[in-house]
Amino acid sequence: MKGVIVGPYWQGFKRSLVTYTRIPLKVDWSEDIKHTPAVCFLPWIGVVVALLSAWPLWFDWSASLQALLMLLTAVLVTGGFHEDGLMDSCDGLVGGWDKEQRLAIMKDSRIGSYAALAIWFSLTLKWLLLTELLEAIPSSFLGFMYTLSAWCFVHILARVLPLVLMRRMTYVTAGKSKAASMIASLNLQQWAIALAPCLVFGVLAFNLFNLLLTVFFAAMLVFFIGLYLRKKLSGFNGDTLGASEQIGEVFVIVCLLVSYS
Repeated sequence: MKGVIVGPYWQGFKRSLVTYTRIPLKVDWSEDIKHTPAVCFLPWIGVVVALLSAWPLWFDWSASLQALLMLLTAVLVTGGFHEDGLMDSCDGLVGGWDKEQRLAIMKDSRIGSYAALAIWFSLTLKWLLLTELLEAIPSSFLGFMYTLSAWCFVHILARVLPLVLMRRMTYVTAGKSKAASMIASLNLQQWAIALAPCLVFGVLAFNLFNLLLTVFFAAMLVFFIGLYLRKKLSGFNGDTLGASEQIGEVFVIVCLLVSYS
C-alpha cells in the first residue's frame, strides 16, 4: 500500500531529476508507469542543485572564490540547462522581427551577440551579488546554516517562476520540442508539493515581513515577464522558461542581499 502511494511521487521526482540535471539515474519512461508530473518537483530539484553546489562553503576561502565555484558547480550539475534557455531567448526575442522568426532563432543552436551579452551579464551579476552576500554574512555555524538556506531558496523560488508562467500562459513552439512533453497543468495537491520547499527554506532565509515582500515582488516580476512574452510570442516555450529561472536567481539574490543588509 505504501509503495502504491509513494511510487508515483518517486517516479515523478526521478524523471524531474534526470530531465533538469546531469545526475546519472536510470528511469523507465514508459507511459503506463503511474507518475506525478515531473515539473511539480522542479523546486525540489533546486534544493538538490543548491546542496550539491554549496560545497565551497565548507572551506575557508575568499567569498569571491566560493561564489565562483558555487555558480560553476550549479552549471555543471544542471548542464547549463537554464543558461541555454536564457541565451536562446535573448537571441530570439531581441533579434527576431516577428513571432515566427523569434521561434526559429530560438531553435538555432548558434550563439548570437544578444546571447553572449546576456550570459556574460547574468553570470557576472550573480557572481558579484553572491560575493557581496557571502561577505556580509558572519563566519560562524549559524552564518553557515543561514547561507545554505539562502542558497537553497535562490534555486527554489527561481524555479517556481517557470511553473507560474506555465499556469498562466499558452505553450508555443516551432516544430517539435523536447520541452512539450514536460509541460503540465498542476492541480492543487501538486502545487502543494512544488511550493513546500519554498515555504520551508523561505522562513529560514527571511523574516516573515521580508519573505512576504519577496513573494510579492516575485509575483510582480512574473507578471511583467508574462506581459513581455505575450507581446513577443503570444505565449511561452522551453527557452523562455529557462530564461525566467535565470532572471529569478538574480532577483532572489538581490532580495537576500537587501534583506540581510
